[in-house]
Amino acid sequence: MMCTYINRNFSIPMSEDARRRARKHLLSRGYTEEQLKPIEWPEGAVSAYQSCLGAPWEFTLKSDILRAKREKMERDLQWKREEDVVLRRPAYVWVFWCPGVGGFAFRGWWTYIIGHGFEYGGKYTQDSSLTLRAMELFPIVEPISFEEDWQYRERWMKEFAKRYKRGTWCGKPQGKAPIWVEIKDNDIIKILGRAQWPKHKGKDA
Repeated sequence: MMCTYINRNFSIPMSEDARRRARKHLLSRGYTEEQLKPIEWPEGAVSAYQSCLGAPWEFTLKSDILRAKREKMERDLQWKREEDVVLRRPAYVWVFWCPGVGGFAFRGWWTYIIGHGFEYGGKYTQDSSLTLRAMELFPIVEPISFEEDWQYRERWMKEFAKRYKRGTWCGKPQGKAPIWVEIKDNDIIKILGRAQWPKHKGKDA
């Protein structure tokens, strides 16, 4: 199967010698004299495509190209508008104890901030501004002021898991508490404040 694509050039007319060479090339490629009749270009057509010998010509109009450009511009503008949008979303602070893989790897207390389609946290993000902001919202334990309290975060996570217990993870109590956050491009940029869990109606309600 041999397809043909012709880009119509409005500015440079083809010379007779160029036409003769093009005709000779097409004949060598299997076209017949009947198939080499001049194309009847519709108004505004800029290119023509033929899927195989004898197939009808399909034309691309200038209006098609302009419409495609407008649609692309609109998509780009929509993407830019959405990129800069900051959204307020519900989330929750999740604290749990991981027993580790093989008794060592990943072992310890972990803190995450979880929302629908986004999350942040882990064992090695305890000093981040988001984690510290979460600890400020839930002031469970006081840091020891007269010395560097390097165990403050661990003590906070232990108490958080007890006070805000919601089920267990790997057989240990896990803590969860709802908050409001601001997100941009599914990344948490700010914790706004505490929230409340949605109320679920009981069977007898």
